[in-house]
Amino acid sequence: MEQIKELKELNLFLKTTLELLSSKITGELVHILNGTAIKMLSGYEKSDIATFNFEYRNEWLSIVFFGSNDHGVTITEDISLLFNEMNEYTAKLQHVMDEVDEMEEDFEGDTEDWEDMIEEYREEQSSIYDDWFINCWKEAQNLTQNIISTYWSDDFDLGLELHISEIVEINKNQPNIRYYSH
Repeated sequence: MEQIKELKELNLFLKTTLELLSSKITGELVHILNGTAIKMLSGYEKSDIATFNFEYRNEWLSIVFFGSNDHGVTITEDISLLFNEMNEYTAKLQHVMDEVDEMEEDFEGDTEDWEDMIEEYREEQSSIYDDWFINCWKEAQNLTQNIISTYWSDDFDLGLELHISEIVEINKNQPNIRYYSH
């Protein structure tokens, strides 16, 4: 199927694009984990940060960082990562998805097959992005030896708590784990 080939090529392009950005993002993560890139909201100090939060914004393939205190209140200004760096990929993504939409109209198979194919593409895309970010974070964490709790999630799904030696899946709606007033 032409659609599957296009989507697989798009995910290969994503992987290549992210690999080219690894050292840049790792450097930015080092500055965040060291605290040098963080701007505090009025009334808070860097010592008030209890958690670092990295949220993947699916629609723009970007990441937003914000720090929270021990009550889960956002106490830093947001830091956007990858907002401009992904322009070439985003343009290609839009072009391919437009073609895929047209192919869907012409698709003569079962709509469930189509939905399965799109879901498989999105899961692979998410896996590529998650694995890439976590590898960059691990390297930055290794360089900084930062011990502040860190969370990685997309803007509507379960998240991962990143520890020095393990990655734990969490449900971000559990108020005892984290609460966003963001």
